[in-house]
Amino acid sequence: MIKAVLFDMDGTVLDTENMYREAWRGAFERTEHEFSEELFNKCIGLPISVMEKLVNDSYGVSGVFEETFQTAAAIATKHKKTHGVPIKAGFYELSDFLKERGIKSVVATSTEHDTAVKDLTESGIISRFIGVIGGDDVKNGKPAPDPYVRAAELAGVPTENCIAIEDSVNGIRSAAAAGVRCVYIKDVVDIPPEIEELVFKKANSLDEVIGIIDNM
Repeated sequence: MIKAVLFDMDGTVLDTENMYREAWRGAFERTEHEFSEELFNKCIGLPISVMEKLVNDSYGVSGVFEETFQTAAAIATKHKKTHGVPIKAGFYELSDFLKERGIKSVVATSTEHDTAVKDLTESGIISRFIGVIGGDDVKNGKPAPDPYVRAAELAGVPTENCIAIEDSVNGIRSAAAAGVRCVYIKDVVDIPPEIEELVFKKANSLDEVIGIIDNM
């Protein structure tokens, strides 16, 4: 029986990945380094500390991440202030269903805790979750199991009674490592066959998760 749903945030609850992609592209345009779509996709779902190493190692130059991260963050912040923080289709339907069933909702994100709370607050949906586990709330971020282990603990629910909802390779690996069944909803990237094997179910939108839970 499902007693808690553990949500990834960016690309799953909030429709922000394309915004962040363009923010990073804009940041790289101000440097001598070329923006890499492939590298951006690899970074989706990673905590900042891991992302930093991956970016710097990929360019073979220390400081590339530091040079671009603050600029990208500033571009993204300006965009959110101007256009708001968009919410993924089907979220309200799923959230209402979970509330009616007494199923707890927790966010498990690689985004730092304060930033995640700010984005969820500004989007008007923070009250729909009992808590947030951010990337800086755990020792090891995704794809390690820590975020989902902590999220299940926050919900007070055994991992076998939880499902995770994810859009990224790193998030799916994290949920699987934690022993949490994972529903994959594609956002901006496809997942390879070896990652698809880790997925419990696939859905096209958040409201489709209602039927998945009803049939479990």
